[in-house]
Amino acid sequence: MEIVIPSRFNGPPSTGNGGYSCGLLAAHVGASAEVTLRKPPPLDRKLRVEADEVGVRLLDGEALIASARAAEPVLTVPEPPTYEQAGAAESEFVGFDFHHFETCFVCGTKRADGLRLYTGKVADRELVASAWTPDDSVANADGSVQSAVVWSALDCPTYFAGRMKQWGLWAVLGRQTAKLLAPLRAGEPHLVVAWPIAKEGRKFEGGAAVFTQAGELRAYGRGLWIEIPAPA
Repeated sequence: MEIVIPSRFNGPPSTGNGGYSCGLLAAHVGASAEVTLRKPPPLDRKLRVEADEVGVRLLDGEALIASARAAEPVLTVPEPPTYEQAGAAESEFVGFDFHHFETCFVCGTKRADGLRLYTGKVADRELVASAWTPDDSVANADGSVQSAVVWSALDCPTYFAGRMKQWGLWAVLGRQTAKLLAPLRAGEPHLVVAWPIAKEGRKFEGGAAVFTQAGELRAYGRGLWIEIPAPA
């Protein structure tokens, strides 16, 4: 089996968005999976998917890019803000002032064809949130949003939630665990929320969830991030 991460779905400029890459591999495991990233996923290149004793591996030649196994995210999903509150929180998105990866497919401020998930702090809550209406360009033929795109929507917000009190440090996604409960429909309003979980040394975690406008939970997960030195 092979998969390709198209260049549209980048995180850093030359590598795949972590959540999208995790979601592509997770599709070979099931609706609930844990994916560990070992190396930055390359773009526009055929990558090999192989089964192993616990799940599947993603390989670029002989280099291990990621591994995945069936697992469920263990976390408590908080009550969501209202759709209006999520939309209002976007004005607090810290990436408007400074962004490490402003062309990121998910949260980049210079991407007209991205998800434009600007998760800002919700007033009086330890949450970041954004309104989101996925468009037809990320939909399957039946109008449901591609599962890898749902994974990507659960990715970047966990960074902004985990860094809520210490914005500005460089970090990369090391592991993502997510569960997709029901399909999202392109063209319908949703909201994305994220919250901090824990921090230890160079690692920190955030949780994220996607709801319908009416507040019905559709997907949730957690992301483990690893701080890295700023590029020279």
